Amino acid sequence: MPASSFTNSCLRYASAAVLVLLVVGCDREKKVSGLETFTVRSGSMDITVVESGNLEAIESMSITSQVSRTLKIVEIVEEGSVITDEDVKNGKVLVKLDSRELDDQLYTRESDVESDRALLTEAQEGLLIQKSDNESSIREAQLEVAYAMNDLRKLVGDKLAEQVIGKQSEDIAALIEHPDLGGQTKQDLDKFHGDIEIARTKLGRSQRKLEYTQKLFDKQYVSKNELDTDQLDLRSEELNLQTTESKLEIFRRYEFVKVFQKTWETLHSAGQKLTRAEAVARSRQAQADAKLRNREAAFRRSELHLSELKDDIAKCTITATKPGFVVYETPPHWQNTGPIQAGSEIRSRQTIIQLPDLSHMGVKVQIQEAQIDLIAAGQTASITIDAMPGRHFTGTITKKAVLPSSQNRWTNPDLKVYETSVALEGDNGDGTLRPGMTATVEIMVERLESVLFVPVQSVQTDDQGKHYCYRLNGERADVELGKRNQIFVQITSGLSDGDDILMTPPQLGEKSDS
Repeated sequence: MPASSFTNSCLRYASAAVLVLLVVGCDREKKVSGLETFTVRSGSMDITVVESGNLEAIESMSITSQVSRTLKIVEIVEEGSVITDEDVKNGKVLVKLDSRELDDQLYTRESDVESDRALLTEAQEGLLIQKSDNESSIREAQLEVAYAMNDLRKLVGDKLAEQVIGKQSEDIAALIEHPDLGGQTKQDLDKFHGDIEIARTKLGRSQRKLEYTQKLFDKQYVSKNELDTDQLDLRSEELNLQTTESKLEIFRRYEFVKVFQKTWETLHSAGQKLTRAEAVARSRQAQADAKLRNREAAFRRSELHLSELKDDIAKCTITATKPGFVVYETPPHWQNTGPIQAGSEIRSRQTIIQLPDLSHMGVKVQIQEAQIDLIAAGQTASITIDAMPGRHFTGTITKKAVLPSSQNRWTNPDLKVYETSVALEGDNGDGTLRPGMTATVEIMVERLESVLFVPVQSVQTDDQGKHYCYRLNGERADVELGKRNQIFVQITSGLSDGDDILMTPPQLGEKSDS
């Protein structure tokens, strides 16, 4: 509780005590030797809790700056204005912030979006082109592998080609004798063998012809010239056989090895080219994908920045969305920004206006720790407004804090108070109740019937924590206490109905009349 409120409460309680003493008047108060006394009586005693607080709207809307940067106020609705349902319907402007700098940035952001859009389209088309190029290069490499494989199959046949496709033979010349040999090589071998067979046949025929001619020559039936001709033919057939056999040997040892190596190497190179083409395709595809993702991210970022800028520009104008009473928010003193007004700089998320709903009001009070257990939600309370003397309002407790308030933690750490909310009944239709008005709340806790009670100030407490009063003759009377309010405390034992007690302890040496 603030110090001023606590002082007001004390003064109010003291005034109430004097009023009660005046009421009991002659029956309960006597002057004995200049000492103030009180006569103990049995009667009813109201247990109430009385505290002061300030009026506030039960529902209040905070108008804050939703712009993501600090801007100055250009226009602001006058404090104390009442925002009606008609104002909400017409979209009445509450606050307008300076958006000129944001308007200047809008053109740049829009240009950035269009540039990033063009780059994104380029990346998308580039990805399609790269996919097509990759497919073409891979198909071309695959065709080269297929052609080279066909050449190998054509050279040595299907069976032998399957056996040597993975690894080149160390003795290529031996493949010509392989039983699975086929293809062009097999045909060439057959042709060479046929040529040799023909050459041998011609050679044999020439030999027989020469032998026959020699016999005729020996009998002088043919001339020397015919004999020489047959001898020459024989020599020619011998050379032809040698040549044919040499061609087969050359084919076996050189030509076949050369063609096989070339064909196998072509197939191997085609396979490596295919592997390279696939690797290059994957690499370029990854680069194109990464470029596209970067362009997409840049485009989304540009669109987001543009959207945020447009949103900030739109949020520079704050319109009424709910009726209420305009109250400027007071910035914390540590900000050193001064009061809210046109020209003030407003930070992002800073509250500019509080818009309380005046139709339903309440009071927030601080209940001391000693009395907090007497309070419960749903209890009724009587409320008076300092600015409206003579008027009384009825309220209901709606909320009681579970933990003590930290408001007085530094100024008075020993004083623990609990924040309690009291809602006024009825509708503040005329708007006479305004936030900040000082109100006094009296909460009726309990009414005790036929109990003994004495003023609070007449009860003393010794060092052992025992309570006592002084009788009229100055004698100490130990008492047991019950419930209390701000003025009286219940006596459960130690005094009787009609006993006279002193309001204050007697001074040393004083005597009291009996």
